[in-house]
Amino acid sequence: MGKKSSSEQQKKKDAAKVAAVLDLLRKQAPLSVKQVRHRLLVRFTKEGYEKFCSYACVERFLKAKGDSVKKAAKHLRACLSWRDAIGIDHLIADEFSAELAEGFAYVAGQDEESRPVMIFRIKQDYQKFHSQKLFTRLLVFTLEVAIGTMPKNTEQFVLLFDASFFRSASAFMNLLMTSLKIVADYYPGRLYKAFVIDPPSLFSYLWK
Repeated sequence: MGKKSSSEQQKKKDAAKVAAVLDLLRKQAPLSVKQVRHRLLVRFTKEGYEKFCSYACVERFLKAKGDSVKKAAKHLRACLSWRDAIGIDHLIADEFSAELAEGFAYVAGQDEESRPVMIFRIKQDYQKFHSQKLFTRLLVFTLEVAIGTMPKNTEQFVLLFDASFFRSASAFMNLLMTSLKIVADYYPGRLYKAFVIDPPSLFSYLWK
């Protein structure tokens, strides 16, 4: 009975913190009708979770900020603004038809724990002819596709970077760090592991 009671109390505390984050988020700045309708209406049941700002999502932001309600709300607000700026709701495969045809980025099934596995096989010359914005959109599109394929109760994904097309260790390092920063900033708690395959020489030195 004691353990059950303690568990129920913890769940209530967690639920209260999630509610506090969303309340603070609403007070920090005016929200668009779309945000209120589609993102910030959180029900505390598994079936009622919204697509993005679900109970589990807010918990991930809280965990990333050491359970600080204020910091989690600020982080979540920045993430929502970023998602609006990227236009995530309007990302479609047609925008990346060439990249997808070349196999630059794709979801390659799931691991043994049902976590989606994404593979990125970007060529070094890609960044010479394409903007950083386009790469970011390709990365985010792939992340969103992977998250959309997650089975119930799965929250994390795996990233695999094939660096065999890179000759420059520093160029690959820039791409890798940019990717990992986006994941850390806007998808907290989502990354299970990231792997690098066949990196250029000196990569290990730069990584250290």
